[in-house]
Amino acid sequence: MSARSNWCIAAACVCLAAGVTLSHRVEPGVSVKAVTLARDTPALQFIPSGSGPHPVALLAHGITASKETLFRFGEALAAAGFECYAVDLPGHGQSTQPFSFNETAPTLDKIVHSLGSVDVFLGHSMGAYAGAGSVRDGNLNPRLFIAVGASPNLGEHGPPLLLLTGRFDEAFPPARLQARTDARLVLSPWCDHAFEPYDAYMVNPAVEAACAAVSKPPPVPPTRWRWRLAGMALGILGALGLAFCVPAFPPGWTWVRGLLIPAIYIIAISLTADTWLGIIPFWRRTPLYFAFMIIGFLLVSGASKLRMPRWSFLALTIVVWLGGLAAGAHVFAFFMSLFALILSVGTALSAIAARHGSRCAGDIALAVFMGYALGQWIPIIY
Repeated sequence: MSARSNWCIAAACVCLAAGVTLSHRVEPGVSVKAVTLARDTPALQFIPSGSGPHPVALLAHGITASKETLFRFGEALAAAGFECYAVDLPGHGQSTQPFSFNETAPTLDKIVHSLGSVDVFLGHSMGAYAGAGSVRDGNLNPRLFIAVGASPNLGEHGPPLLLLTGRFDEAFPPARLQARTDARLVLSPWCDHAFEPYDAYMVNPAVEAACAAVSKPPPVPPTRWRWRLAGMALGILGALGLAFCVPAFPPGWTWVRGLLIPAIYIIAISLTADTWLGIIPFWRRTPLYFAFMIIGFLLVSGASKLRMPRWSFLALTIVVWLGGLAAGAHVFAFFMSLFALILSVGTALSAIAARHGSRCAGDIALAVFMGYALGQWIPIIY
């Protein structure tokens, strides 16, 4: 390898190492540990500094997400003095339970009973509806219910309700929420449904309202999340640098680039983005990974035989997404936007793999990344 390649590899490794370090910085006075609630529900516990007792906050994520996607809310609430728990609902994240929407509320019921009481509940999308079901059943009775990107029904005697949504929310357009007279609404000027768990316009008002509900003064908004964001960006940059440095392989072995390049990216993103996306691989999802990889490879290899460019899949997805928005199919459009985001990354990695390899290497890279991403994204039903 040339001296230039060696320097490139060294710089990429430095970026990746810095990214790993920064991506695990947490707000001073807050500690985070993995726990299990109600015997079988994985959770992240955010522990505030100082002696207790502390008010308790319970967080529930949306569909296709995990407990890690609400890390910003958990950290900010813990910095405000709440003992906070973010849980994996059935079929998501590290949960060993199969997914069923009807089981989400009973899961929260068991968690509430194990905690004893919950002062503030926060749910994003599906998590808000699960919490609303537990409220209507009489098991969850918080002082404040915060719904992010959702419009739940808490019943006639439900707790005070705070609605947080983005201006471009595909699942619940703001006009629909503004019509409600039983809740306070906070509208973010820029984000959509997928980015609501990370938006400061959501996190800060949620913490202020939670503090008001338990008569606590709100603290200064956290800032360590910026370091974690920088760490994730550095990790991605380092992974791309390493991917570009993968050498050309001799004829007959060019397909190996199609495995190495997405593997580098998946490892880097797992090490630096887990406090944002919950993307660490789980053995229980292995059948999903391989099933989607095989299906993906058959599709892209078929497109190769028809001389279709790989970017045509992304172009078609974007067209379908825009069509769903135009037709008013907002939930469908939301899922297509997520798929387009994943597919855009996979398409970029396939182009890198094919750069010094072959069309087959690019096809393998796209199939491997899409298989892994969809295997993480799709709820487990078995």
